[in-house]
Amino acid sequence: MAESATFEPKSLAELRQFFGENKGKYHEIWVVITNKKVANPQVVSFNDVISEAKGQGLIDSRVKKIDDKKYMIRLTKRKNRKPHKIN
Repeated sequence: MAESATFEPKSLAELRQFFGENKGKYHEIWVVITNKKVANPQVVSFNDVISEAKGQGLIDSRVKKIDDKKYMIRLTKRKNRKPHKIN
């Protein structure tokens, strides 16, 4: 599995396709988003990314500012946890 990928989607459909094709290939995926103060309406919003990520079994853990116009969200695969045994 490769370490990481950075992706700046041009549409929600492109984001879905990228997640579907690449979620198992990388340890982490950084999705670049344009700040809503700069691009209104945003091509892909923070909520769009989180919603699509959860549907693909990914979770967000960190947001990193690139500059005044863009930021990135770090997504990783959800860990499979065994349910606790109740005695």
